[in-house]
Amino acid sequence: MKKKFGRADYFIENHEYSQKELISHHISLLNWNIQKKNRDHIWRTEFKQLIEAYVPELILLQECQFQKGLENILHFEQYGFIFAPNFLDIFNNRHSGVLTASLANHQCVTVIQSHALEPLIKVPKIFLSTTYAIDNETKELLVLNIHAINFVGFWKFISQVQQLEYSILSHDGPVILSGDFNTWNRKRTHILDKILTKSGLKKVQFPDKYKKNIKKFLFYHPLDHIYYRGLEIETPAEALKTKSSDHNPLLVKFKLS
Repeated sequence: MKKKFGRADYFIENHEYSQKELISHHISLLNWNIQKKNRDHIWRTEFKQLIEAYVPELILLQECQFQKGLENILHFEQYGFIFAPNFLDIFNNRHSGVLTASLANHQCVTVIQSHALEPLIKVPKIFLSTTYAIDNETKELLVLNIHAINFVGFWKFISQVQQLEYSILSHDGPVILSGDFNTWNRKRTHILDKILTKSGLKKVQFPDKYKKNIKKFLFYHPLDHIYYRGLEIETPAEALKTKSSDHNPLLVKFKLS
């Protein structure tokens, strides 16, 4: 039987950035696990509406999918992006992974693979690390986009969280960490919060009217989270109901502390 999935050890960039730096008083974020729907007409319509309404400086997508050869690659007006696939569907020639888009060009980019592999497809999960210069500031913003490892034991999950911890503690400046953490039980959520709090991060809290829209496992454990350090929340976070993905987009606007 031929192997269906292969590891992907590369990233892909589009350099259509419209800014060199982020503006310090306005750093808005859109996070969305799009369930590989970026080739779907409904998703494209919803995504376009979100971009036009909120114009986020940063866009973090998980479960993004491209065809091999980039025939169907996403096109963001004014946005450049970095796409980091963690696996390739060999039969269908499709890359799947995380994508970070931004108005401002990044300074550095790193892709960090989990030590453990997902059991069925035998590939690692990844997080994408990018840094950005901020207008009139000497310290850069670190942005971490993650789709965390899922069907493994607790200690293998902790191992990837510790990889995040190392990246955060190695950075002297503001931090945004966002994505699908696969925190499908209380134990995973607790250790994630404990390690990240120790690293100086705070979790974005959503108003009650939006909490019900955040993707949950068995209607109880939220999977998607946003954490931050060295920033303040300028406007309350939102989780907007959509039709195209089983996760809903999360939005929040930050400013420097």
